[in-house]
Amino acid sequence: MAGGDGVRPVSLELPPPSMELPGFQPGVGAASGSLPPPSVTVEPQGRDNTVPAVPPLDGNPTVPPLGSGGPIPPAPLAPPSSTPIVPVLTPPPSGLPSGEGTQTRSGVSSVGMSNDAGSSSMLPMSNPSTGVATGLSSKTTQSVTVEAVCPETIVFGQEYRYELVVRNTGGTTTMGVRVEDEVPVSARFISSDPPAEYNGDRLVWNLGQLDPSGEKRIVVRLKPSDEGELQSRATVTYTTAVAVRTRVTRPRIAVIVTGPEVCRVGEETTLSIKVSNTGTGPAQRMILQADLAEGLIHPQGRKIEAELTHLPAGESKVVPLKLMAGKAGLQQCQITVAVEGSSDATARASINVVEPLLHLTQSGPTKCLVRGEPVYELTLANPGTATTDPITMYTVLPEGFEFIQASDQASYNPTNRAVVWKLGGLAPGASRTVTVKLRAIAAADGSLRTIAQATPEQAPIGQAGVNPARQVVRPLEAKTETAIKSEGVAAVRFEVIDLEDPVEVGKEAVYEIRVTNQGTGICSNIQLVAALGEGAVYTGSSGPTQIKVQGQHLVFEPIPTLAVKGEVVYRVRVKGTLAGEARFRVQLTSDQVRTPVIKEESTRFYQQ
Repeated sequence: MAGGDGVRPVSLELPPPSMELPGFQPGVGAASGSLPPPSVTVEPQGRDNTVPAVPPLDGNPTVPPLGSGGPIPPAPLAPPSSTPIVPVLTPPPSGLPSGEGTQTRSGVSSVGMSNDAGSSSMLPMSNPSTGVATGLSSKTTQSVTVEAVCPETIVFGQEYRYELVVRNTGGTTTMGVRVEDEVPVSARFISSDPPAEYNGDRLVWNLGQLDPSGEKRIVVRLKPSDEGELQSRATVTYTTAVAVRTRVTRPRIAVIVTGPEVCRVGEETTLSIKVSNTGTGPAQRMILQADLAEGLIHPQGRKIEAELTHLPAGESKVVPLKLMAGKAGLQQCQITVAVEGSSDATARASINVVEPLLHLTQSGPTKCLVRGEPVYELTLANPGTATTDPITMYTVLPEGFEFIQASDQASYNPTNRAVVWKLGGLAPGASRTVTVKLRAIAAADGSLRTIAQATPEQAPIGQAGVNPARQVVRPLEAKTETAIKSEGVAAVRFEVIDLEDPVEVGKEAVYEIRVTNQGTGICSNIQLVAALGEGAVYTGSSGPTQIKVQGQHLVFEPIPTLAVKGEVVYRVRVKGTLAGEARFRVQLTSDQVRTPVIKEESTRFYQQ
């Protein structure tokens, strides 16, 4: 819109050179400046003071395809035509308010899949096996223009009107034609013909279908509320449709999974996945997914996903999947192959994972006496679902025991004190018992430890029929331990003798007390008590412990322990004060000898 100071052209920006309009020549009936964005084309008018239409808001309007509601990508503009564009003169409509003149605004809005007007050819065709186009697409030109005719000046307070002319300058019918216009800020909307949807400052007309070379006119009436320049901007959008012919191919994917029915825990197994395309077109970017049961192990985890390459129609490919059996039981692997254009293909494989087990028990006495010969039974059992490998069993003897014999051709290694059995494999549910006989040679407190291992036989490299995976499986192992205590029997022997007899009155008689442990066990807490005869007086002693005198009794401090074959000696000196026979009596008790043992020695004292 222009004010009282005349017409002022609106500056526009030039698009890239590749977006020039057909037949456009600078300086021929067009205002200087740049072209609007590619989706809007400005046609020059027949007057020198023509103001080009203002480009629509936000660049190109988004035109949804027919029947969809979503946008379609713009196609390149039509190539330059040899026929120049003839400027169009549009006289002001009758009934417009008088003024210094009128001005027009025009715009062309086009949506492409369009090249040459009116031309057509075969649509793109694809080879069903390669997907390569073998034909050409149909070409149509669609173009819609909007032109605004309005007075150059009006008097304040006077109602005025302007007209929007929408034309289909293309060669095909345009659907869903929609015009939007902005009401100037300093004007009040009065009415329009046809009636508009009025929302705030925006007017909307849904014109519907527009045939080739057809046009529709919109008259808008406004009343200004202030002096100055009034500006509005009209945009047109529409829906375009084009008919195409394309051959549709479809891949059809099938999958088959095969593999061993039985596998041992710890072994590697391979599933063979066969993917086939029985459809009419190639399968592109197939996604293979494997869902593993808990007992099957793969470096990527229980969910595996991989992308497969191009698979032409009628062809198949085999994909190997290596897994490790980690848990006994029926383990399943589900394979799903997904590809665009085909329903998902699913297959499942089941593997019975078997596992040998090894249990070991040991029975026998936990206590024995020194010189006793206890016998122990060792039982191997396989409660698993597969036969074990050959079994080697070792039993290590505790200190204080020696090997006597063992069943089942066992051998004894005195260096490491181990009894060794070489046994065959155990079938599922089977068991086997062997025995070993020992002798307790000293009092001891230890344990009888046994370990059994089922290990694959090591075959020569390259030997036929040997599964390499079996040679790296961790061997089965079972352990057990039995506490054993050997106890000795204490056998205390003690003697009491006088070293000189007879002895003159007034002189000392010496008594020797000798205590010896002749048994096989430790003797502890040995207690001695001696009684002196009438006329005998204690004068001193020597020995391992002190002696307390209590009248005619001598109390020895206890001997804590006396080892096997151990011995202690006391020498007690006694002075005789009376002539005659004097008796020296000694009593012994210990933890092992509860009933007192008494020894007595008689000495004759004489008077000169």
